[in-house]
Amino acid sequence: MSADPAPTAGASERAAKLMDVLEEFLERACEENERLSRRLTVADTVWTTHLTDVDQAFTMYLDRFPIEFSRAAEPKAEVQTFAAVEDHIDTWLGKTFLGLAIANGTITYEGPVRKVLRIVPMFRPLAEYGRFRDLFQR
Repeated sequence: MSADPAPTAGASERAAKLMDVLEEFLERACEENERLSRRLTVADTVWTTHLTDVDQAFTMYLDRFPIEFSRAAEPKAEVQTFAAVEDHIDTWLGKTFLGLAIANGTITYEGPVRKVLRIVPMFRPLAEYGRFRDLFQR
């Protein structure tokens, strides 16, 4: 059994920024790009992402249109992923791919993660989204 990762300086702040930007991005996608928003619902799942180093989570409801976002864990989420804030940020920025992060153990999961892996490429515009890039430059 491995120990939980130690919190990094500013991890809580970065977790809040990550959730701010994802929520804004999904809202804008639903408002400005109905086609993208509808394509994301192909996953037909509820996905909770656990930020293990700050004991926070967020949930994307990809089983409905418009997509919904919550800054809380959904106990009945079909897919759950677990990793430190920075590891999740790296996947959203496209610095690493979710499938590879799962394969190397950086991100762990429960449930049929293949549903999420099918739609993750549709989030690529997020890495180009100026607010996201600006917030997470390192």
